[in-house]
Amino acid sequence: MYNNSTAVYRPDIQAFLMQGGDVEKKFIAQEIFPVHNVKKRSGQYARIKIGEGSLLRKDSTKRNATGSYNEVTRKHSWDNFLLEDRGLKERIDDDKAAEIEDFFDLEVITARLVKRAMLLDLEVQAATTLMDPEVFLNEDATVSYTEANKDTADFPADVLYAFEKLNQRGVDANYIVMSNTLWRYIRRTKQLNDYIFGATNTVKRLIKAKDVAEAFSEETGASITVKIASSAYDKSNRAKDAPDIVPIWGNSAIWIGKVAGGDFEAGGVGRTLSWTQAVKSGLFETETWRDEDRRGDMVRVRSYSNEKVIDETAGQIINTLYN
Repeated sequence: MYNNSTAVYRPDIQAFLMQGGDVEKKFIAQEIFPVHNVKKRSGQYARIKIGEGSLLRKDSTKRNATGSYNEVTRKHSWDNFLLEDRGLKERIDDDKAAEIEDFFDLEVITARLVKRAMLLDLEVQAATTLMDPEVFLNEDATVSYTEANKDTADFPADVLYAFEKLNQRGVDANYIVMSNTLWRYIRRTKQLNDYIFGATNTVKRLIKAKDVAEAFSEETGASITVKIASSAYDKSNRAKDAPDIVPIWGNSAIWIGKVAGGDFEAGGVGRTLSWTQAVKSGLFETETWRDEDRRGDMVRVRSYSNEKVIDETAGQIINTLYN
């Protein structure tokens, strides 16, 4: 058995608790919009769209009577990005730090919580961007996702239709993103149960996300990830102590599409662009300094970034009509 003769039992430290300790594990923004470092705060880049670039247009390839081949023309367009300076800071009062030093390092905890607030803001941006029907093509579910329609709502048919529309646009979809509330509803629907386990199956089984991922992966020949978004935030007034916790990811839409990282050539729905002149690597930079005038240390976490949809054709939305 391990024994450390210099260790001192500290029940006072064991008594420390911070609520919401697993919040960071629930954030998915950087998974859907992978971080991509850029050297400029703003920029312009060329893109070729399906229509104006004739990417899927059938042209006659038969040599004509004059002896020449048909000539095609192709257009490109421009898109741009503009990154934003974002950050939060918090003061660590000397008296407060001394009072609580037996429990934890207040500077470390403060830096973590300020970064959490930055991640929370990023998550809200991601949810708003990804589920925007003004950005992505969308279709209503074949049957509204309501409790009354639990036996007829056809999630498999809706997803397969979305896969087909994406496939027609030349997109190999690999992600299905939905809220935790929608997932709890969908996994109880009869149509999904029949799709996963067979219509003649009489044994009740709890459908798991990996069951759905495996079924659609086999159907499409792609490796599908089913992402259940369960993060939430407190929308109450800061002046009030009572929290008002609401989900970040809404229940009106399910997003199907391609997620990829790296250079834009790899495709995918988008990136979280980060300016290397302001943040040397990654997405966040943590800084501290002394504020002698107020007898405390300051902690700041900042980023110079933005979430950018680089290909709106890489996603399809199912309007669930959930209630």
